[in-house]
Amino acid sequence: MDKIAIRGGGVAGSYLANLLQKSNYDVTLFDLKGKYFKPCGDVVPNIYEPKINWNIKYRIKNFAFYLDGEKIYDVRYRHTKWNVIDKSEWINSMLDNIKQKVIGNEKPERERYDIIINAMGPYLMDRKVVYTTRSLVKTEEFNDEAILEFNSKFTGFYWIFPDSEGIYNIGAGFLEYKNSKELLLQYIKSKLKKYEIIDTRGAPITVDLISDKNWKIGEARGLVFPMSGEGIRPSAISAEAAFDALTKGEDFNETLNNKLYKLEKRIKIQYSLLKIYINLNESLRKSMLKVFLRNGILIDAFLEDKIDFEGISESVKAIKDGAISN
Repeated sequence: MDKIAIRGGGVAGSYLANLLQKSNYDVTLFDLKGKYFKPCGDVVPNIYEPKINWNIKYRIKNFAFYLDGEKIYDVRYRHTKWNVIDKSEWINSMLDNIKQKVIGNEKPERERYDIIINAMGPYLMDRKVVYTTRSLVKTEEFNDEAILEFNSKFTGFYWIFPDSEGIYNIGAGFLEYKNSKELLLQYIKSKLKKYEIIDTRGAPITVDLISDKNWKIGEARGLVFPMSGEGIRPSAISAEAAFDALTKGEDFNETLNNKLYKLEKRIKIQYSLLKIYINLNESLRKSMLKVFLRNGILIDAFLEDKIDFEGISESVKAIKDGAISN
């Protein structure tokens, strides 16, 4: 049986290592710290469940979209649209369960392993990233609505997501503005009257297409939707695809290219739209966003990162079937 090394203990790396270990594979995880914490919105569309369960902290049905301080659109779904998960707890529980780990800067030696898989997230220095910051904020001004607020001056958005009862996950990320912490703290102050910031942290998120995908999974492979920043679900799906390839003796890279084709096509479409948006002036950006945010079908597709012909058709059907209450 092959000896397998995995570099990186984030979503994809820790998940794949656990799946392989459960199937009695000789797998070693190499991770810088052996403890995971990468702040993000911690939301996953309610169309996916991993094979190793995570804890769901909150279920989001209601959404509001703002542009430059003005509410453009809101929507209420009859069923949960997004799940807020305890991502750090999920990953750290998997890291704790891995029997063979190497913590620190050591790299796997090529001659000692038959297969080396890269799951190092955005830290390969081969891509563009957006620097995001998120705060966990305790407040009595809490409701169950998720808010996404766009600013026509920048490429990106603010978010306010219910995290658990009385706690918001509030964040910001803009391509043109690296000091997202400064913007975030100003935004929180403008939105809430009385609050307590429990924790504030930042992290880079991939917003680029990756040319060399061989032996890479998760965000190392570029599996982040550039318009929404969602990376948890595609990273987990890539780990499952890698597990299938390894356990079935299939060609690893060919199998991942095939199994991830739809996801990666949708990422490419979002990246193309993002490039168009970046090159617009502020007035055209505002006009484009207003058209997009007022379209219930496009919003539904955006919330599940399924912006292509097939995905938009699915959203049309969902609306016709009454999944949306307004």
